[in-house]
Amino acid sequence: MRGPSGPFELSIGFLAAGALLTTLLWDENKAEKSTADDGKESKPTIRDAVKVVQADPKIMLVGAVQSLFEAAMYIFVLQWPPAISKAVAGAFGGGMTPYGTVFSCFMASCLLGSTIFGQLVKKNVSTESFTSVMLSVATIAMGTAAWVTSSSNAITMPLAALVASFFAFEGCVGMYFPSIGTLRSKYVPDSHRSVIMNLFGIPLNALVVGVFLSIKKLGVTGALSVSTGALAVATLAMMKLKSITGNEA
Repeated sequence: MRGPSGPFELSIGFLAAGALLTTLLWDENKAEKSTADDGKESKPTIRDAVKVVQADPKIMLVGAVQSLFEAAMYIFVLQWPPAISKAVAGAFGGGMTPYGTVFSCFMASCLLGSTIFGQLVKKNVSTESFTSVMLSVATIAMGTAAWVTSSSNAITMPLAALVASFFAFEGCVGMYFPSIGTLRSKYVPDSHRSVIMNLFGIPLNALVVGVFLSIKKLGVTGALSVSTGALAVATLAMMKLKSITGNEA
């Protein structure tokens, strides 16, 4: 009855309820504070965080995985609508694209990925191992999407292949968040975690902003190709981390 704005208006109530529950039920989660020589508590500086990262290559690898995967994800978020729209137009000769249905399927794929993560944890599969596989699958999925949207396939774009690759990537997104949270807690010290993660946010934002400033030249295919490259490098970083931890074990 409220038209296209109805779901957004309804979401206000859920957001308000979430904010109220958070205020009443959540306690503040404070990281451990470093202590200076004089016994006084001191906050870690950027220089301190850089020294911590330089001292442990595993932290650099975890940060690289986070920056590159999330950059690819943010690029994907703004590129899937035009890609899907073009594929639908090619398959059905026009018509409206069911963005809501597609997005709902994306969320279901994310849920499936999170569920798979939980099952693998129960089976004692190492996070490094299945994260490496997940990143490989994400790279293949994004590469497939980039190929499908290329100019040579623009007229007869295989809709099923594009949708399947996007769903596979979203499943990897569902696995990514619990995986990277586990890796951060395992390798990044609590005392410097917030500063270190902010440092890795710099290349993430630089890559995303760079792509969207050049989007007219890159197009959908170019943007998805950049995402594929970022995911491939993230996969290599994860495999390197797995190798290091395997040798230490």
